[in-house]
Amino acid sequence: MADRLRTAIRIGAGLLALAPLLAACDSGPTPPAAPTTEIALPDLKEAHDAASPYPTETVTLTVGQSLGVRGRLTNPTAWAWEPTSAGDSAVVRRGPDFVTAPCPEDSIGCSTEGDQVFVAVAPGTTTLSWRFEDRGHCPASPTRPDPRCANAATKNIQVTVRS
Repeated sequence: MADRLRTAIRIGAGLLALAPLLAACDSGPTPPAAPTTEIALPDLKEAHDAASPYPTETVTLTVGQSLGVRGRLTNPTAWAWEPTSAGDSAVVRRGPDFVTAPCPEDSIGCSTEGDQVFVAVAPGTTTLSWRFEDRGHCPASPTRPDPRCANAATKNIQVTVRS
């Protein structure tokens, strides 16, 4: 009987000693890593006043690297950069957003800043595209077009992925 008691105490002590290590292994999901390369979308005020598309930017990545496109991830205002093409998913795929400036929990009307992340998955070339929208004056299907809806601000990023 004494041998069983000693064995039970040793097992219990061993489990207690391992508990902190086991707890450290389950620290929850890993937050997304910062992108390898970053390109910023133009400022919203500047884009609102733009009369032509912005020049296409180019970036070269290797498989596994990521591109962060910096801008507002949530935007309660009427102005926004809306994605129009996420590129060829055989070349890049959309990853989780990387937040750089989160809104406080109790804030109203705050814009979360960060990167829309694209991960290079295979060699090739593709184009990511955004269009500036004034959602306050330009509904999706206007019955009477507003002259402010003729804004030509677009942004393209050509991504080349090498192995």
